[in-house]
Amino acid sequence: MKLTDIDPPSRSFSRWLTDEEVGQVLASSRGWRLAPDGGVMAGKIRKTRIAPSLTALGATAAAERWISRAAAPGRDGSGPTHIMWGIFNARTDAEIAAKVDS
Repeated sequence: MKLTDIDPPSRSFSRWLTDEEVGQVLASSRGWRLAPDGGVMAGKIRKTRIAPSLTALGATAAAERWISRAAAPGRDGSGPTHIMWGIFNARTDAEIAAKVDS
């Protein structure tokens, strides 16, 4: 199975990031890759499935409060999305995969 590198989105962090874009940022920071079926995989030799999609990873990050968003977007649709790097990086790949599955 050939895995594709995941690059962070080109959008600015000063704007709202969608769940998929949040998943891109998190996966890119951990060096995870995208499988042909859209799943997020960790590891080059021993591949571990982390999430079924970038969107699922981003949605779990919001649910688990690994990210924060402003309560409501601004009039122009912009608003900050902050990644809680310390909280996210303290989780192992297995812990993240378990949270996404639940």
